[in-house]
Amino acid sequence: MNASVDLALMEWEQGRRKLEHLDVPPKREAVYREVVDEIVAELTRRVGQTYTLEDLAREYATSAAWTRLVAHRTTDNVWAHDLTIVADAAFARFARGAQDYRDRD
Repeated sequence: MNASVDLALMEWEQGRRKLEHLDVPPKREAVYREVVDEIVAELTRRVGQTYTLEDLAREYATSAAWTRLVAHRTTDNVWAHDLTIVADAAFARFARGAQDYRDRD
């Protein structure tokens, strides 16, 4: 596994942890999770069903603009546009479907 994939995996895991440890009311958490769901749906459209972690890391490297757009389309609540939470958590979830996800150790 290359360094860019390793770094991306670390960032995605941090985002997943941030999402899991949000200290916000349930309605606010639901908005964050809706944004994550929409980013995952967009990843499915962009990357498809068959991909590797390297494919996903390449998409991640250029994802800031489109993930921000998805977040804005999903909600007007600017607090749910924090890409270090919503985008990274979405990529963390999507990474589990990579062909080589289990081979990474």
